[in-house]
Amino acid sequence: MRFCLKMKMCFLGAMALMIALGCAGCAAETVAARIASRQETFDAYDVDTKARLQRGQIRIGDDTDAVWFVYGSPTQKIRRTDANGLTEVWIYKILGYSDRLNHAVRPVYQDVGGRLRGSYYIDDTPEYEWKEVLRIEFAKGRVSAVQFSE
Repeated sequence: MRFCLKMKMCFLGAMALMIALGCAGCAAETVAARIASRQETFDAYDVDTKARLQRGQIRIGDDTDAVWFVYGSPTQKIRRTDANGLTEVWIYKILGYSDRLNHAVRPVYQDVGGRLRGSYYIDDTPEYEWKEVLRIEFAKGRVSAVQFSE
């Protein structure tokens, strides 16, 4: 029974890693790969800005292309209109452990002398959830705020 639980934990951990690497825009490709895919746009920046973007740094006032070069496509985009006008928010998320446990009773079947024998165990494996790690706000197409989650 312990073997089944350990196998399940290993499987879930490996599956979460594959999903996180496959789904998170900033993890799936590097800054260099994104620059190479849109080289003409990148070449339009001045030398100091290019060096900063290659180091993975953005600043207030950068445009959406600069943010895309550094972080890739966001997990989610939100458009908000307020008294100051239209604001676009790019949200980046990663798949991580939840604070909750998945309390469930699961059946386990074992081959005992050619016959299947059933038993049960309590599954206390942690759940996974998408967690916001970065939020970037744009006003008039320029970065106006950057918020990192802890």
